[in-house]
Amino acid sequence: MIKKIVFPLLCVVATVVLVWKVSADSTITIPVPEKSVSTKQVTLSFKIPPNYEPITQKTPKPRLSSKSSLILWDPNPNPKISKNDEFMAITQKFMKKGWVKGHAAQALLSAPPINKFHAVRIIQHIKDNILEIAQSPNMYRTIRKSNLTSSDIEDLRKMIMRFQTELVSYGENVKRIDKDLLMLQEQYKTAKSGVLKVIKVEGAEDGGTVVHLSVE
Repeated sequence: MIKKIVFPLLCVVATVVLVWKVSADSTITIPVPEKSVSTKQVTLSFKIPPNYEPITQKTPKPRLSSKSSLILWDPNPNPKISKNDEFMAITQKFMKKGWVKGHAAQALLSAPPINKFHAVRIIQHIKDNILEIAQSPNMYRTIRKSNLTSSDIEDLRKMIMRFQTELVSYGENVKRIDKDLLMLQEQYKTAKSGVLKVIKVEGAEDGGTVVHLSVE
């Protein structure tokens, strides 16, 4: 009786193993206790799906609710600075006083309008030249000999604040620059207090000369 049970069972196992070898690269071996065979307590079930490759589902790409949340489109990144703009009056004043030392910057200021990119570079140029005053061995004497006033430093600070976004993108520390310029402005107020400044000279009707002075 045992032989009759074992033989069909072995045939079934052999058949399953052969089928699995044909369909896959692995072999499954299941040990069957002799006691189970003798008592007819063996039940074997194999289910081989027609597609045994791993099923992968494509993950849908996330959709942006609004493209404007990631992209800020600026159709005119470098607008022109009008020749009547306050920027032109301030920078041309610095140029007349000799604080715009680069030939390219002088050429741009002499032929307005200029674009915003060049405007920011000119402000950087003027700022670098003026902050050299703070590096001089005798800053107090340098301030008294220079042709700048505290109002000039105030105008430069105003332009720094106007273009602070662009200056930050160029690697400038706007807060530190404004702090240094403020310190220099206070030094100008102290060093040049009570200084008479000639603002206008004109001829009088009697042949004399009238000199207009201002006191800082």
